[in-house]
Amino acid sequence: MSDEDIFLNALREWMETSMHRSFHAFIRHNRESDLSLSQVNALFRLYHHGGSSVNDLANHLGITTAAVSQLLDPLIAAGLVLRSENPEDRRKKRIALTEKGQGMVEKSMNTRHAWLLELSQVLSDDEKEALLPAIKLLNQRTRELYVEGNRPCEADSGK
Repeated sequence: MSDEDIFLNALREWMETSMHRSFHAFIRHNRESDLSLSQVNALFRLYHHGGSSVNDLANHLGITTAAVSQLLDPLIAAGLVLRSENPEDRRKKRIALTEKGQGMVEKSMNTRHAWLLELSQVLSDDEKEALLPAIKLLNQRTRELYVEGNRPCEADSGK
């Protein structure tokens, strides 16, 4: 087995293990929140990209505007999302997270990342110091690889 194969296998194993831990916590949290995956996706989209039109959200989710409206109704009733008139065109509706909705997304992310604290606690200070440059390099190279529409994705630009 070549050095490249050994590296790729180790990287795959790390990804599989970390994704499993993260998604397990994420799914458990979402079941407790009683929201559909599409609703959670909509909340995350609004969290990361700010207010949106119903059309934009429908395009992102790959569903009709009528389906988005149905998806949003329970989120609005729960106080997670606010729907308002677009000041530029009253026929169009703007949707945005409420403070409660923002808190729910942040709690979901914190739940998904909680296992990292456990991992950090089992690593010695020397191990953390040795790993930190490699983790920073992986993050940098991953950001360089991920391009959306021939430009860096918004998550990488600090937005």
